[in-house]
Amino acid sequence: MFLTIATALLSLVVGGGLGWAFYKFQAARKIRLAREEAEDIVGEAKEAIELRALEEKERIQEIEMELWTRVERDMLKTEERIEELSEVATEKKSKADAAYQEVKKKLQEREGEVKTQEQALRAQEASLNKVKEAQKALNQDFVQKLTSRLNTSAQAFKDELKAHMEDDARKRAARYVQEHEDDTKEHAEQKAKKILSLIIDRFARPYCAERGIGAVNFPDNNVRKLFCDPAGNNIKAVQDSCGCDIIVEEGMDMVGVAGFDPVRRELTRRTLERIFKEKKNINPDFIKKIAENQKKELFKNIKHDGDALAKELKLEGLNAEIRQMMGSLRYRYSFTQNQYFHCGEVGWIAGLMASELKLDIKKARRVGMLHDIGKSMDHVQEGGHAMIGADFIAARNEAPDVVHAVRAHHFDEQPSTDHAFIVIAADAVSGARPGARRSTIESYNQKVSELQDIARSFPGVTDCFVLSGGRECRVMVNGKKVDDSQALDLSKKIAAKIEEECNYPGQIKVVVVRETVVVEQTRKELA
Repeated sequence: MFLTIATALLSLVVGGGLGWAFYKFQAARKIRLAREEAEDIVGEAKEAIELRALEEKERIQEIEMELWTRVERDMLKTEERIEELSEVATEKKSKADAAYQEVKKKLQEREGEVKTQEQALRAQEASLNKVKEAQKALNQDFVQKLTSRLNTSAQAFKDELKAHMEDDARKRAARYVQEHEDDTKEHAEQKAKKILSLIIDRFARPYCAERGIGAVNFPDNNVRKLFCDPAGNNIKAVQDSCGCDIIVEEGMDMVGVAGFDPVRRELTRRTLERIFKEKKNINPDFIKKIAENQKKELFKNIKHDGDALAKELKLEGLNAEIRQMMGSLRYRYSFTQNQYFHCGEVGWIAGLMASELKLDIKKARRVGMLHDIGKSMDHVQEGGHAMIGADFIAARNEAPDVVHAVRAHHFDEQPSTDHAFIVIAADAVSGARPGARRSTIESYNQKVSELQDIARSFPGVTDCFVLSGGRECRVMVNGKKVDDSQALDLSKKIAAKIEEECNYPGQIKVVVVRETVVVEQTRKELA
């Protein structure tokens, strides 16, 4: 049994080995056949590629031949044109070379001539030096003889001659300067008048007819009785809330408002008008509430007015406090002229002047608008409004030349820039135009008294009359003490003193009249 099992195992092993050998033989055969088939495929592919390459090459040659056939005529023409251009270029080059050689030859000849002239010039220079030396010797001999005859030294004579020439030159310079100044003044006045006429024609800003903060009247006696309570609590409430004094006189239907601050006066006026519309329930608490509401509305209007003026003049970068102060000028009047509208006018007029004089227009408008900003603060600060306004805008980063123009527009500081003089002229135009300002009786009487005192301070003046609303000062002089030439000089002196001591808009004409009184009596007696 054991033998049988061994035989079976041996047969199984032998059969497996033969099967494995047969499998390896078949695999090797398949690999060999696959390789042969792959080599056949690769060979066929190479032949196809070579055939395709030959076809492509032949196609390219056909395309090249076809293209050459198309452009052959043009190419031949181009080659002919190139040959022609080459011949032209060669010909021009030959001519240029010939011209260059000719110029070079002339230049060489010119260099020779220059050298010859240089030699002649050197000879003349040497001859001139000899003449100069001889002249110098003659001059020295002449100076020696002249000084010995004049019994003086050469240096003293030079100093005397120099002083004489300097004096003569100084006199001629003075005459020239005087003639130039006279000519400049004459033409400058004509040019200034022309510029002013153009500016006035171009200026078309609306005219402001306001002449001050309006009065407040009682609507009827019933409102008067309610407001004027026996204890005076209502009046005191208005005064405490608005900061102005209230004056109510017997027999008058108008309420007087007294105060230095124009904004507070406007606040008081608005508050009174709003109170008087209320026919009943007028009491201190109601008044305080009305005043508070009116104050908010007034400050809102002030801010709007300041922003509107800056926007109208197209000014950028203005500080908010500056705009606020400009808006408060809406309730400030000078000689009954509203200063808010006056500053707007000066800004526009200054800009027009700058445009005619080819200067910075925006800067001229800026200094024109800001020139009277100090008038919104001069009731609470000491000093002139020009200095107050200049310090205010300087503290808020305005440019130094703008600050200078504001400070100098009333000559508190000597003006030294073009824009400073422009704002002075624009301020005068705005204030002096017909209807712009009206003097009160107190200011008019003061003006008349000052003009009369100035005129009577000169010797020979007998009397003075102020005419035409203060525009003419007629001076009467003693004809025995003042002759015609002295009268002319006297009128100039009086006008100069008025310009120096008085500050009024516009022009004042000074007329000097020589008074000659002749008296004679008859001596014939009655029969």
